[in-house]
Amino acid sequence: MQIGSISARKGEKAFGFFNAALTHGQFDAQIPLHIVNGASDGPTLLIQAGVSGVEIEPAMILPKIIDELDPASIAGTLLLVPLLNISGFEFEQQNAIWDNKDLATLGRGREDGSISEQVIFRYYQDVVSPSDAVVDIRTGALWGYFRYVGVYETGKVEQSRDLALALGLPQVLIGQPSDRSMVFEAAQDGKIVASAWIGGGPGLRDYRNEDLNRIRQTVLNAMRHLGMLAEDIVIEEPGVSLLKAHSVINKTGKRGMVFMAKDKRGKSVVAGEQIGVVRHPFRGDVIATITAPRDGVMLHAGAVWPMPPEDALLAILGDPVT
Repeated sequence: MQIGSISARKGEKAFGFFNAALTHGQFDAQIPLHIVNGASDGPTLLIQAGVSGVEIEPAMILPKIIDELDPASIAGTLLLVPLLNISGFEFEQQNAIWDNKDLATLGRGREDGSISEQVIFRYYQDVVSPSDAVVDIRTGALWGYFRYVGVYETGKVEQSRDLALALGLPQVLIGQPSDRSMVFEAAQDGKIVASAWIGGGPGLRDYRNEDLNRIRQTVLNAMRHLGMLAEDIVIEEPGVSLLKAHSVINKTGKRGMVFMAKDKRGKSVVAGEQIGVVRHPFRGDVIATITAPRDGVMLHAGAVWPMPPEDALLAILGDPVT
């Protein structure tokens, strides 16, 4: 297996920086990439994280997982990117520093586009396209706290759902909102795709060990499910709930400080029930309420940080399937 200048023979591990484009100063725009090439044949699984430069939790555990893995006991190939947006990480911002673009909104990129678009284009061609399955690990950054897996309603939905259920997180959402990400494009291209949302907000402080372990089990469970590791899948107690999305809640017309009811995360709510408020930033009074548009289970509550971005998703409601 060779990607760029990084190569690993069967039964070997390799790490390097994948050169995806040139900056304005003619420096390499790089992506850190681990390759674990198993001793026997099997699928190619891509685990990627850190599309946003402030989603740092996965990078704290993913390299340690590479250290744990023995290529001799693996069937197939694991490609792992612990933190894709290294320029955003360097400057502690969500977007890439070169052109201030959000890498999660560039689809499969453009060969003749801006630096970020070129990076995503080359990455999609050389890393995403050869993969059979993709697990995109995201976090809530400042604006949300998550523990669920989303599956798009396009491409290999049933196989993606089975992968998502096997990851072992408390909730799986069928009907992850369509977006402009490279993983949505991968799903449309027929890849098996799951978006694992783990941590964010206060999680790095309050739930660090739990969330790092969830990330670890997500990677290992994906490999177990695909037959890359001969081990049993580990499911988080009390089990996994499958939900069918029906309502996506974004910011209201009223602007101010947004606070969602975190105690309702994972709970059933009824139509009209208050699930959040918008407060005046200087007076402190409630100027708008955010309510459930219909009955359902509240998948997550965002707005950990009270000033989420304009396009932030505040909550998803769904109906229980099983």
